[in-house]
Amino acid sequence: MERLKLFNTLSGRFLLLTMLFVMLAEVLIFVPSVARFRQDYILSRLERAQIASLALLATDEMIDENLERELLENAEVFNVVLRRDEVRQLVLSSPIPAPIWRSYDLRAPSAFELIRDAVACLVDPTDRTIRVIGDPVRQAGLLIEATMSTAPLRAAMIDYGLRILGLSALISVVTATLLFLAVRQVLVA
Repeated sequence: MERLKLFNTLSGRFLLLTMLFVMLAEVLIFVPSVARFRQDYILSRLERAQIASLALLATDEMIDENLERELLENAEVFNVVLRRDEVRQLVLSSPIPAPIWRSYDLRAPSAFELIRDAVACLVDPTDRTIRVIGDPVRQAGLLIEATMSTAPLRAAMIDYGLRILGLSALISVVTATLLFLAVRQVLVA
């Protein structure tokens, strides 16, 4: 009952409004932040895939199947394609568990595309196989492609999102409480 009385006062309403507006601001920051996390996650997988494929290209010999599987598992991808000197070359490959559901070109994505794709990944619990395209690190070719599963990506995004939401809620409560106490002190005193 005391809680209801708190929100019937001017300072109580101010506390509630402050919490709502801070949370709204946090949501406006949260969505692009998760989109950026997704982009960084995928680009790091492309970078790992590139390093694995360049190690393979350094030798003219065929590599052991177990080593190839280990390289792909460490990069968390199913296969790697490098395009160098206008030649597209499948460098590392393993069986792909499902048809490629969608391709994402991360060479010059718009902010809208990044946000749309991140939200789509978060709300779709289905594990899908995607193809991602990016620029190789240090101009080591024209482009790099890799196929990967969305399940680890989605799990990492959810983990990141929960940490951000927890921090946002804490910031909202602290900010609202401090403003509540300040307004109450100013109005009462």
